[in-house]
Amino acid sequence: MNRPKFDPTFVQINKSEAAEILGITVQQLDRRRQCDDRCPKGFRDWDDFPPITRFRLSDIYAYSELVMQRAQSASTALLIHQP
Repeated sequence: MNRPKFDPTFVQINKSEAAEILGITVQQLDRRRQCDDRCPKGFRDWDDFPPITRFRLSDIYAYSELVMQRAQSASTALLIHQP
């Protein structure tokens, strides 16, 4: 595959793409943006109307890593089949 490699620091994504990467809904992303100081707030390009909220891909990746670090390990107790 000969696709160009892009540096995530310079890639802009929209709100629905950011939510998809994080595995949450757009509404959940909006709540996190309001309540979680570490959640990327995004930026708006005021040359477009209505302005679209965009995020730097690397910021979303970093926040995803933070969420995974703060999370507790999932229990596997229910996965073990005992006769």
